[in-house]
Amino acid sequence: MKLVIFDMDGVLVDSEPIYHHFHPYFFENHLGIPLTQEEVDGLTGVASREIYSRYKALYPEQLPNAPEVYVEQEYDLLMKKFAALEPFPVIQGIPELLATLQEQGFRLCVSSSNQRRMVNLCLERSGLKSYFENVYNGEDVARAKPDPEIFIKQSVYFGVAPEDCLVIEDSTNGCRAAKAAGMPCVGYVNPNSGNQDLSLADWKIDAWDTTGVTQLLTILKATDLETVR
Repeated sequence: MKLVIFDMDGVLVDSEPIYHHFHPYFFENHLGIPLTQEEVDGLTGVASREIYSRYKALYPEQLPNAPEVYVEQEYDLLMKKFAALEPFPVIQGIPELLATLQEQGFRLCVSSSNQRRMVNLCLERSGLKSYFENVYNGEDVARAKPDPEIFIKQSVYFGVAPEDCLVIEDSTNGCRAAKAAGMPCVGYVNPNSGNQDLSLADWKIDAWDTTGVTQLLTILKATDLETVR
């Protein structure tokens, strides 16, 4: 394979615990809508505009404005929170993994459902930005994951066939999007991402230790993926 496409939240940056606490807080305290844990888990990997479009349809009286209004309100608060994080929560082993992949000639990019300003902040603060040749965010596509658009755009941008792209995702919607794009997918098992169904992933990796990195390199270098399933 030639191209590795990374999701950001929960794969590069261990940000999901922050969202998991912040979404219920914002919904209950600013919108008057309490969320169950199942609902919170279901928001992982979903673009913000999709979240508020969904809840506006369910609670039109509590959300009388356009979904974008609530997206901006929430993100204004989130940006301040992420800007102040010390230390910044980079997934353990990710800097070393990216350096190894780059040294071995693999092309790297990011496809995140998050807002552009949040993606830029996280990649800058994490020190990971320089590893990636291209970055797409939720504002770059018309349809969010599980739609495959954000992955297909990377395939077109790099001129790499979908079957030669490997997606690394931690969410149900991300894995669905990868498979819909015709791309093999590694499910990164992050317990902080909530109860995610990664059954569509072709492989699962739960840590970027020696075992996990070796497994990933074996997948990337395989001439026949059936031999490494």
